[in-house]
Amino acid sequence: MCGIYGVLQPRGDTAPGLQKMQRQLAHRGPDGQGLERLDNAILGHQRLSIIDLSEAGAQQLWDARRPLRITFNGQIYNYRELRDECRHAGLQFRSASDTEVILNLYLLHGERAFARLNGIFAFALVDVRSGDAFLVRDPAGIKPLYYGRSANGLAFASELGALIASRWFPLDVDTAALQVYMQLDFVPAPMSILRSIQKLPGAMLLHVSRDGRETVRRFSDVPDDEIPASPSAGADVDRFAAVMRQVVERQMIADVPVGIFLSGGIDSSIVAQSATEVAGRVSTFSIAFDEPSFDERPYFDTVARMIGSDHHTETLRASTMLDLFPRVASVVSEPLADGSIFPTYFLSRYTRQHVKVALSGDGADELFGGYPTHRISAIGRAVALMPKTMRSAIANGAHKVLPVSDTNLSLDFRIKKFLEGLDRDPLLQNERWLASFQPEEAAEVSRAFDPEAQQQLVASFHAAVQNVPCNRPLERILRLDRRFYLQDGVLVKTDRASMASSLEVRVPFLDNAMIAFANGLPADRKIRGRRSKWLLREYARRFFPESIWRRPKKGFGAPLGRWLRTDLRSFVRDTLSSSRVDRDGFFRPEAVMRLIEEHEAGRRDHRKKIFNILMFSMWYEWAKGLSS
Repeated sequence: MCGIYGVLQPRGDTAPGLQKMQRQLAHRGPDGQGLERLDNAILGHQRLSIIDLSEAGAQQLWDARRPLRITFNGQIYNYRELRDECRHAGLQFRSASDTEVILNLYLLHGERAFARLNGIFAFALVDVRSGDAFLVRDPAGIKPLYYGRSANGLAFASELGALIASRWFPLDVDTAALQVYMQLDFVPAPMSILRSIQKLPGAMLLHVSRDGRETVRRFSDVPDDEIPASPSAGADVDRFAAVMRQVVERQMIADVPVGIFLSGGIDSSIVAQSATEVAGRVSTFSIAFDEPSFDERPYFDTVARMIGSDHHTETLRASTMLDLFPRVASVVSEPLADGSIFPTYFLSRYTRQHVKVALSGDGADELFGGYPTHRISAIGRAVALMPKTMRSAIANGAHKVLPVSDTNLSLDFRIKKFLEGLDRDPLLQNERWLASFQPEEAAEVSRAFDPEAQQQLVASFHAAVQNVPCNRPLERILRLDRRFYLQDGVLVKTDRASMASSLEVRVPFLDNAMIAFANGLPADRKIRGRRSKWLLREYARRFFPESIWRRPKKGFGAPLGRWLRTDLRSFVRDTLSSSRVDRDGFFRPEAVMRLIEEHEAGRRDHRKKIFNILMFSMWYEWAKGLSS
């Protein structure tokens, strides 16, 4: 894993901006750096060496005949097969790296080569012969890629902070993106929080021709491929076992030690168990909490003992997490209101002390139906048929009757979220359940709420699942979650938290083969009755006790509700003071203060709303310092 940056069609003196971009991305690749200037591009790279640790594997790489250049971030899992194909075609290699495979494959197939890649990647490739340049991002959107047009050319980078640091772009917040962020807790591609910068969505490429013409197009249909289900559910459990072993085996290929994130949930437990089958004794890493409702030690200790791993645990205390708060904006680089950024960051930092690569269980929930929202979606659609006035009255009554609790996924939290998120549109209902602010609530707090932006957001939900038939409602919701919540929320969190510690995280559940397998499964092999991730649980029960495979979804969070009214109270009131909120000009100071006061008094649970605004405000303060 690495950090990439550069400029296509460069103009003027780009050196000062490129130096600032390099410094901002140094944490992503501390093992080396490179910068190459071509006629129509400048390619920069920060190296985290994983495959071929020699200098031959350093970037910017070129193929043996030298007509191509690339700066690459990621890992190609099928590079050995593709390398053999290229050699059989007479092409030569000067390294053993997976990066060079992309170049030779491009010589054989042109841009069709990109759809042959199975891995996690974002790269810039320049064809010196034709002058064509490509920015490319993996199908699942696992690795990040930002770009923007400026007076100095089309600049790109792995993180938004690098482009801000170049000072080629104004710190002009896109109010439509901010509105979407208030609801989703992240900014979905192709938006970024700034008007002049975009994110390349997964499975897309940006082509820039020699004369400067730009086109963005899809290069891969892998996320929509399907492998038909077996006639029997038991046969599909067996097929899952084979696919899981296959993807874990190829994702453990590295010239450095590989570990496993282990939470004690079934997703990471399955990854760890499969890794043990492939490699024998493996190293697993976990975080324990001093907050009982968030601590999972009994579960991951059980799994580690059963698979016989070399297990490592660090206890995360509130004081440690609170120390990170003022610096978290620099970790995420773009507003992201996911409280699990804290334990993920500390787990990554701890894991990096022992290994350079880790496998995680990300993606399983979005493929196999693991969230509570997936299980209750049909019930929600039925209840949503009630008159809106009746639903509102019930929701208001729940807020008055049910006491506020700070525990993880408490009963009152779940009931209130269920009631306030009800909607007759199943896609919109799914997003309302996940939202920090409902649209009507965002309109009360924001100074620039735009109903048209809300309509465009809803339209993008439907566009994301237009190829999935309406008679597959669960699959439509899963694809929606993959396109938005997973790609622009969960995976962003994991990438920023891990790369802040120079750790490469791989995601076996998002291997092309696993996605195609999951896409072909019928709904009853994902959710059956009250049991979510049915197929995964049937597989897990072969290896683990009932306490593991029957566990409900818990999540990897932090006790934000309690912190915001206790340990973080002064920090919140200072960061979101009325004068400061008024000065920045994005939110209504009186509305923000009402949220804070109601939460502190225990009258309402506003943890998600306050944290959402807090993360944006901290990011904005950090970005102002970076751009000045």
